[in-house]
Amino acid sequence: MTVVYIKDLVVMGRHGIHDWEKKNPQRFRFNLELTVDTAPAAVSDKLADTVDYAELRRIIVESTENDSYNLLERLAQVIVDRVLDDKRVRKLALAIDKPDTFESGTPGVKVEITT
Repeated sequence: MTVVYIKDLVVMGRHGIHDWEKKNPQRFRFNLELTVDTAPAAVSDKLADTVDYAELRRIIVESTENDSYNLLERLAQVIVDRVLDDKRVRKLALAIDKPDTFESGTPGVKVEITT
């Protein structure tokens, strides 16, 4: 098994419980790790045999920019559900940070799933 990941992806979005969070885009930082069997890709050298980083990035960006949720937990679940459509994923860890929320300290959520 191999860990495929995207680290420190920053996307603007409108998520939160406050009106100002819905009106003014803010930064969200994503770290996604997937455990995947990449043995077929290691032999074939074909993208179709592994998880595509670009597709993972597209899922995160679309989910963050195109929708608005009160809670990070909901945003995380939407992303997780879309990523897990790929049945090759055996384990997933997704962390979402809101780096602009406080002057000091970064709140966020982390979801970990084993399929």
